[in-house]
Amino acid sequence: MALKKPPFSNRRIVTEAEADALANRLADRPYGDEKIVTEPSQEILTRTTISLPQHTLREIEDLALNNKRNGIAPKSVSAIIREALDAYLKKS
Repeated sequence: MALKKPPFSNRRIVTEAEADALANRLADRPYGDEKIVTEPSQEILTRTTISLPQHTLREIEDLALNNKRNGIAPKSVSAIIREALDAYLKKS
């Protein structure tokens, strides 16, 4: 059975002024949602690309999988790399 579309008479008519006002409000906004940090302990995560030797990446992926199965943190490749970099930076 096909669904019936609602009649056009139920739709609200948008005026040109309303459309312009919306366009002006949205024009200077960045694409996507901005993340707001609510607690000082929270940090905004930013994507980056790194190159690793294939065997190193496989070891990290295996570690992440084992951690997931055992219910211990860190459970993702990103989290493991973040922890390793934090430890390295604290040593320096």
